[in-house]
Amino acid sequence: MCMSNKDTILGAINSFGSGGIKKSDLKKKYSIDNFDSIIDELLHEDKVCISKKGSFLYCWGKDFFLGYLLNSDIKFKYLFEYIINVQNKINNYSDSIFKYIENLDCELVEIKNSFNNIENKIDNIKIESQNIESKKTVSLELFKENFDSVLMEKSTSIGWVELSSIKTEICDICDITNNEFYNYVSDVTELHPERYELSSGGFEGVVLRGIVHGYVRCI
Repeated sequence: MCMSNKDTILGAINSFGSGGIKKSDLKKKYSIDNFDSIIDELLHEDKVCISKKGSFLYCWGKDFFLGYLLNSDIKFKYLFEYIINVQNKINNYSDSIFKYIENLDCELVEIKNSFNNIENKIDNIKIESQNIESKKTVSLELFKENFDSVLMEKSTSIGWVELSSIKTEICDICDITNNEFYNYVSDVTELHPERYELSSGGFEGVVLRGIVHGYVRCI
């Protein structure tokens, strides 16, 4: 029976909309012993609001009380509109932030993929370098032996031999490149200055002090 009275009273309050109803008039209409208890229950359940309008207490349904305040209290109306405006801005900022984070996440994925590609390229370069290093099986001593042998064969009466004339033969014997040939020649002649002498001239050779030395002889 109590629940039925509560629903009836709540329906009556809501029927007055944002205008509300005097609590005293409502009590006269529903003169039941537990009227105040029902009103307290509705307040506790956040279904109604009670406030003074003039010198009387009025009851409003919760959904209608906001309309009453907006229509009757200009300060509250401005404050409410300001709060709504701020909330809308926050929502817009939130959307922008979410979009920014989403774009940032995509960029981070791209950066990560770029780093992975760079790491893969570095790994490939390391492998290639290791392969190149493994191919360098010619020791300086072995090069010197072949270098001396070819020099003996190609020496002229005055002993000078053009490096470019023996380069191809020694590169084939030692399985080295042209640049490696001149690097080996530079190392051998520097380590054994008492045995070899370089002379400037020629179109290619060992560069010393900015000058191309394209001839060599055994001392």
